[in-house]
Amino acid sequence: MTENTNEQWSSRWGLVFAAMGMAIGTGNIWRFPRVAATNGGGAFYIAYFLALFLWAIPLLAAEGVWGKVSRMGVIGSFKEMLGKKWTWVGALVAWISLAIAFYYAVVIGWCFRYFLYAATGVLKPGLDSKALWDAFINNPTQGALFFIIALLVSILIVSRGIQNGLEKANKIMIPSIFILLIFLAIRAQFLPGAWKGLEYLFTIRMEDVLKGKTYLEAFTQVAWSTGAGWGLFLTYFVYAKKDEDILLNSATTAFADTAAASLAGLCVIPTIFAIAPDPMAAVKSGNNGLAFIHLTNLFTQIPGGVIMALAFFAALIMAALSSEISMIQLGVRLLEDAGWGTKKATWAIGAACLVCGLPSAMFNWFFENQDWVWGVGLLLSGLLFSIGAMKIGVRKIWVEYIEPCSDIKHYWMWWLVCLFPVWFVIIFGWWTMQAISWYPGEWYKWLPISKYTYTVGTMYYQWIIAAVVFFFLNNWLAEKTTHKLEAKY
Repeated sequence: MTENTNEQWSSRWGLVFAAMGMAIGTGNIWRFPRVAATNGGGAFYIAYFLALFLWAIPLLAAEGVWGKVSRMGVIGSFKEMLGKKWTWVGALVAWISLAIAFYYAVVIGWCFRYFLYAATGVLKPGLDSKALWDAFINNPTQGALFFIIALLVSILIVSRGIQNGLEKANKIMIPSIFILLIFLAIRAQFLPGAWKGLEYLFTIRMEDVLKGKTYLEAFTQVAWSTGAGWGLFLTYFVYAKKDEDILLNSATTAFADTAAASLAGLCVIPTIFAIAPDPMAAVKSGNNGLAFIHLTNLFTQIPGGVIMALAFFAALIMAALSSEISMIQLGVRLLEDAGWGTKKATWAIGAACLVCGLPSAMFNWFFENQDWVWGVGLLLSGLLFSIGAMKIGVRKIWVEYIEPCSDIKHYWMWWLVCLFPVWFVIIFGWWTMQAISWYPGEWYKWLPISKYTYTVGTMYYQWIIAAVVFFFLNNWLAEKTTHKLEAKY
């Protein structure tokens, strides 16, 4: 066995903080407030909590079983749990998360750049925040530079191993994220007119409760925010002790993620409603527009706005970084399963991220395309985990792997994984219909990507190419993936 492949979390809290870091990302801070505010506010929260039980917790539990029982990464776990012929399915799931890791470091780079803007006095009254964003995002050199910085930081953390790298980093970053968000949320409430944002965010309007789109958006947000079905929770559970509680940790991760997202909502929405001339226009401006244009502009108008900007972008950096290192660790575990040492595997995955991520760092249209293709691809990953669970036997998994070590004795919370194919058809069907409406008569095209960035065609073609490649590599992948981590109590 090669170096460090038998490392495990030092304690349950080490695993819990790492799992929180995996789930809490930029989607919590800039996407959740926007989606919640534009989709019913209080009604959205009702749908969101429903989605946690129907989607996130069962899928996270399935991942925990895969990792804890197989003691291998995503590829090896599918082979061990479902048989050799399923190896390529695990490879497809792993690729979807790695493809996100390639461009996710770009987002960290953006946050680094804006933290420096705040620290060096660039964010000041009279600033044209849109011009600042346009100048940065259209500068390939700057995009590449900050992407490389973000990637290097991520690689250095992961290269230190489970306990000295990921565990220590998350024990610092996760409490820091919550402290910064609490500070921002409190500060936001003292802005004149902030109560309007609170009222809008938490008022339950019956027409929104009865609206199907509210539930579709809530389920989509849960899929992208909690990390359920990504294979990341699986990877972290490879390093868990034999008696680790899968269902409790799944629920803890899901609700901690929700807490962080809610704190972000308490920060972002009141600030916008207090300062912005047209709050809803700002909220509907998209993730990038909300964080880097509108909020940046608002920070220049608020007393003590520089402090708020520093805290906001610091929270974004740590949230994004805690997610990025989990995705890199997923790739590292794959190579460790093939007999690689930790440091060698980490730098190899880092090199892959550099090569595959540079186009997204330099060209925003490529970034948006990859975010569309592999972000929606996470729905496919979740579907594959649920199908795998049903193939093994949902009752069998509960009796043999979950219930014996669980403080939560509610079978129904796990059995809900059987309903995931239904949610997949509904949510994926909705996204497909929307994408078709964006490109009337051209929805099936995908080249040039700069023109057909969000088509159904670009999504299907890239998925199919990846699936076909891994299908034909199935036997080779199965033969290479043989190194298991030794489980300890």
